[in-house]
Amino acid sequence: MDTILKVIGEVGSIKQVKSIINSINDNQEQSKNWLVEKSIEYFTFFDKPKICIAAGWYGSLADKLKAHIDNGVLSFDKDSQCKAIGQKLYKGVTFATAEIEYFNFRTYDIVICTSCEHLEQKVINDMLERIKKGALVILQSNNYTQIEGHINCHNSVDEFEQTLKFDKILYKGSLKLDKYDRYMVVGIK
Repeated sequence: MDTILKVIGEVGSIKQVKSIINSINDNQEQSKNWLVEKSIEYFTFFDKPKICIAAGWYGSLADKLKAHIDNGVLSFDKDSQCKAIGQKLYKGVTFATAEIEYFNFRTYDIVICTSCEHLEQKVINDMLERIKKGALVILQSNNYTQIEGHINCHNSVDEFEQTLKFDKILYKGSLKLDKYDRYMVVGIK
């Protein structure tokens, strides 16, 4: 907590402070902990897997995952401030600034995106096309339509799953949160 308070003290705008605090709110923490709990067993499919987290914000999920794996985790986001702030918050996480539309996923064994509600379906479909065959893919979305940036919400985990093209589904589930349900689908590309 001291690190977060220190970083918040260095940030210049209230909007950035709110974003950092929001990145670790109760719903965010529950969603990320749920992802780790339900998917970590599948990481053993790979010997020292290369993992990337698309739209990884400040790197909280990458930090949680690095405790369970030997290899590093790359967290990338299109906002360059996420990298700058994330490097201060989470030591040992590798950060990059990149857009999902142009990122090269082919070298990664595990691809994670917990922000599908923020992405157009075409962006998700194109991302899935660029992930190598046999990769583990973990995607989350929700039904929280009251947020302006939530442009791709779903009414159920089944509806979310139907939008995805996986060779095999390993897990799908819903997590009841305060104002919405979080959906997760884990599959093999």
